[in-house]
Amino acid sequence: MTVGRGGTLIGTLLRAHVDRTQAYAAVAALRPRFDPRAVRAGDRVSLQLDGNTRSGRHRLRSLHLATRRHQEVTVVAREDGSFGFGTPSPERERAARSFVVQSRSGTITDDLSTALAAGALPRPVIDEVVAAFAYAPDMPIGPAPGSLYTVVFETPVSAGGTARLRYASLQNQGEEYRVYRYPLKGGNVAFVEPSGRGVVPLHLDPPIPDAEVTSPWGWRIHPVLGVLKFHNGIDFGVPTGTPVRASADGVVERSGWRGNYGRYLLLRHSERVETAYAHLSRFARSVRCGNHVRRGEIIGYAGRSGLATGPHLYYEVLIDRQQVDPGREDLVLPIQLAGQSLSHFQSYIEQVASSTAAR
Repeated sequence: MTVGRGGTLIGTLLRAHVDRTQAYAAVAALRPRFDPRAVRAGDRVSLQLDGNTRSGRHRLRSLHLATRRHQEVTVVAREDGSFGFGTPSPERERAARSFVVQSRSGTITDDLSTALAAGALPRPVIDEVVAAFAYAPDMPIGPAPGSLYTVVFETPVSAGGTARLRYASLQNQGEEYRVYRYPLKGGNVAFVEPSGRGVVPLHLDPPIPDAEVTSPWGWRIHPVLGVLKFHNGIDFGVPTGTPVRASADGVVERSGWRGNYGRYLLLRHSERVETAYAHLSRFARSVRCGNHVRRGEIIGYAGRSGLATGPHLYYEVLIDRQQVDPGREDLVLPIQLAGQSLSHFQSYIEQVASSTAAR
């Protein structure tokens, strides 16, 4: 963040929703080497934040002050809650200090992606804006020509980083729509509207990369029973013994024989997301109920156990215990923030607004 005109160091920390007690303790810890009253407009403050305190404000891990007079000082939180001079970890320091905030505005004359490209936005930001607008529940499917967009994003200062969206807004036929890129615990990212309604894109890897889908999701004549049945997953046509990999990190919730499914494996990836793998010839040795598996780890081998006409893998994706089409590239998990989660998100909106105004 940048100290604004007439701003103070403590005011800058509180504007970032840092826990009040920690903010005063960190500023006090600077005094042996730097007088906090000497900060000036344009001085930069880098904060490392980790979760929230009981007050609902952000927990401060480190504070780095870089003045326009080429002074630099860092204080880091100790285990007892006090602050002392030190250096934050290189990874966290780079994450906190390696970007600047920018914004672009423009008019949509053809389609959104073309308009964003004409606005000279970085490609990763364009992709996130298009995804955010496509996923947002209340966003119009196709913005009308003449609609105005505004995009606020972070650009890394040093080479090697990736620009990323902060928020995007769209003025379409007299209505304004806004969606935020909101980091969640565990590393996931959500696209959320100010009301707290949004989605979390699901990034699931295929269980068998580059395998042919021999039977997609949907209605079909069952190849064995010969009757019309809905296919709640997809089939990958592969030889017996082909390795099957976990689509994401998860926990083995069920492994064993399950009727027509044959050898069946169910992985839980979160409270709401599961994947299932059926007709396996055998399980991997490490697969036991309760065991953790990593994305891409071999969990079994394709086969034709159960009711099957030939070797293949049957694969399901379940959200809230309901099967969804695994073949869709835009699989998302709907969310509605409420209570404390909504309060944290509203604080995040305020933080984004204040840091954008201070750039």
